Amino acid sequence: MTKKIDRIIEAGKEKIKKLKKVEIGVLALINTVIGFNMSAEPLNMPKEYSENITVKGQEKDVFDYDFNSDGINEKVVVTYNIVDNLVGAVVSIYTNQGGKEILTYQVAFDKKFDILEFQTMQKMFDKVKEYYPEYSKNIQPNETRYITIYGDNKNKDIVFDKIKFNNHAPENTNNFLFIKKGSSLLEAPNGNVITHLGFSEKPEILFDMVSDAANSPKWYFTEFTKKASTNVSKKINKDKDGKVIAENPTTVRGFIAGNEDTVSPRGFYWDKMIQKIEIVNKFIDTAIKDNEKLYIITEYKPLSRDKPSEKDKFGNKNNQSIIGYTNSKKEGEIINIPDQTIFRIIGEENNMLKIETPFYGGPYFIEKKEETYKQVENIKGKVNKFVAIDPHSQTEALFQRNPETEKYEVVTYSYVTTGRDGWGSYETPHGAFLIAFTRPYMTFTRHAREGDKTLPGRSDLTIGGSARYAVRFSGGGYMHGIPVGLDFRGSTLNTGAAHKIGTYKDSHKCVRHFDDQIEFIVGWINADSKIKDRDNTIPEEPVIAVVL
Repeated sequence: MTKKIDRIIEAGKEKIKKLKKVEIGVLALINTVIGFNMSAEPLNMPKEYSENITVKGQEKDVFDYDFNSDGINEKVVVTYNIVDNLVGAVVSIYTNQGGKEILTYQVAFDKKFDILEFQTMQKMFDKVKEYYPEYSKNIQPNETRYITIYGDNKNKDIVFDKIKFNNHAPENTNNFLFIKKGSSLLEAPNGNVITHLGFSEKPEILFDMVSDAANSPKWYFTEFTKKASTNVSKKINKDKDGKVIAENPTTVRGFIAGNEDTVSPRGFYWDKMIQKIEIVNKFIDTAIKDNEKLYIITEYKPLSRDKPSEKDKFGNKNNQSIIGYTNSKKEGEIINIPDQTIFRIIGEENNMLKIETPFYGGPYFIEKKEETYKQVENIKGKVNKFVAIDPHSQTEALFQRNPETEKYEVVTYSYVTTGRDGWGSYETPHGAFLIAFTRPYMTFTRHAREGDKTLPGRSDLTIGGSARYAVRFSGGGYMHGIPVGLDFRGSTLNTGAAHKIGTYKDSHKCVRHFDDQIEFIVGWINADSKIKDRDNTIPEEPVIAVVL
């Protein structure tokens, strides 16, 4: 089989050279991954195989292969299409049941791949074979299972060997399953228990699987490394003095039942981060080439005086935002455009500014009030420094663009805690924001009690505590360290706020970091800037925060 695969790959390379367009055939199975996202619907394939199977908009190829080495070939149908040199493919496997060939497995992948990435695509095909013994476990007669195999979230535009700070960088940088409540890791769907996983542990997702069998849950096939420090170790060995004896970590694979109450699929979505960053840089580059000026929203009012508001279609509330209207008469749907949002002005109408933004699109109309926006002075071309924050996965990465190669170097990455929507708290806003400044501290307020020194003009509030460092990126949304009370003594690593990092949205709007992580970030943002405003340092080189 391996020799056959190699011959087909070489033949495919020659076709690409000669035709610049590939009729894939079996090469689709070997050299491609799926063009559907993780929530894609399965293809509507007939339950019983026939020679005239067709799928609208798809090419197909059929061959026989013995996946489980039982001497009986499975019928394999590869359906695929090609768009812009990206191939989407689905592998349907029919097994012989009572003399009939019945659709038993339909294998897809979580992303498309370029047809020229032969090595990567070869690895994906290998996973179809490698995982077959797993996704075929406990299969019932006439059951069909739909499998999505997860690949690497990295891409060729991301460089990982330039990381400057990795104190809190996890080993698992792709798709993982966040454990909300204690869950059992099983050797097979509905099989025996291998071990138990506790809250906040994050096994890597290798594939997920759904079945057409009645009352069948979604299953995640995962890989997890048990270490002595985790709560899934069966036994912690200690010496006579009570000290833990280091054990070799054990890596296990198994199935976890998918339930929204107990697990949440997450990941370091590197490719998605870069896609968003590239949208911003393309927006900036286009504006500069068109001789258009860039602006930011300047709407920074205390959250303590904010009033409740509804979310717009992008998930943003009106706090520390201005309203963007879909027409100059202030009619129809509106959006909330947060403080520090980058935009360009493309016209005027009815004394309203007509604008466009990188993420929210446009055109939108905003009121022509000079105090609510200002021109950006330090963006002269594509921006090289980005902070990418993913509230869904509670992850963050810093990227430094190399102007010569146009690749993005990962500077540091970690888990974080973002804002929670609630009474007196707000989700971290989604968008592209020019970082305003940094400073060495971050204070926060609480309701005043008798004897407290209150804030000027606010007899109900007092300073409740502080955190190390602050990076203001949108309104009262800051990146900062672990918040503690004014009288706190000890290590912030031992606080409840530190233990929550990488679990749930929990802050009032800000993005929390470990103290040494934010210290490094502030130094990277500031670089050698000499621009000061009291305790604040304004970066000379522009840095943009992208919140997915």
